[in-house]
Amino acid sequence: MIENLMKHYKDAFITAESPYKTDLYSWFLTDTGTFFGIKKDRLSTKETSLLSSLFTPYGTHVNDMNDTQAFWYNLLFLQQGTVSPEQFSFSQCRFIQFYADQPITDHLEFQEAIQALLPRDTIFLWENDSSGVLVETRNEEIIEDVFYDEITVTLTSDFYTDMRLFIGQTHPLSDNLGSLFHTEKEWFQKGIQFLHKQKVYRLHDILPFLLLEGMDEDFRNQLKNVIPEELQDDHELLETIKVFFESDLNVSNAAKRLYMHRNSLQYRIEKFIEKTGIDIKHFHGAVTTYLAILDLEHF
Repeated sequence: MIENLMKHYKDAFITAESPYKTDLYSWFLTDTGTFFGIKKDRLSTKETSLLSSLFTPYGTHVNDMNDTQAFWYNLLFLQQGTVSPEQFSFSQCRFIQFYADQPITDHLEFQEAIQALLPRDTIFLWENDSSGVLVETRNEEIIEDVFYDEITVTLTSDFYTDMRLFIGQTHPLSDNLGSLFHTEKEWFQKGIQFLHKQKVYRLHDILPFLLLEGMDEDFRNQLKNVIPEELQDDHELLETIKVFFESDLNVSNAAKRLYMHRNSLQYRIEKFIEKTGIDIKHFHGAVTTYLAILDLEHF
């Protein structure tokens, strides 16, 4: 592929260990870790889009980065560079990823807005016009006091785009941060894929889907049969039971979410227990049944 590009673009094509002259060249990264650049005046919009789908683009926003941002961009998105904990004033970090369903046109205004809504120091990085990550810097575990759902509501209102966030794990500084970030990036994509209505994701939201994807098909079919066949098409009942689980097995809270009288919900729960033989009011029965419902819905 690279050889064909060299033949096609001739003297407008260059390779390098890292991008340079980003004002003149559009840069891309291959799967083997090789950077190549093509003069911008030789690329049409269609060609740029095609190359971006085949390789990892080194975005134009990189030109506006300071040294700290450039270091973290290379570490996380390109998995290049090493981490020496002594070079930082913090010992831990956490990745807060964002995704907008429409491109953000005013990058600076958006960056200032989201950083102002977060109470702790962050390093802001764009991946493209719709997504990026904030590296939250820490020296110790902090009690979580941020209402991320409210942040997504504010950003959605201010920028007229549907906003989603993934709140990652806290990691000690190490050379594994690039790999850990890419894993969390995959988790975020799973959340968007399976949890359409949700705006804020964490690992515990995604974990059931990761477990189901890791099961072989025979086992998943057995899991579906935890729910009797006569109930598998009763979507209203299964949604009711799922909301009960997602309300921490609290009947009152689930009834409010379902706009249902508490006694009516309690009756449905008891009937479900009677027909399945699984006590879903206790942890083990709830976990098994919740996975079975997700299995029926998505696999």
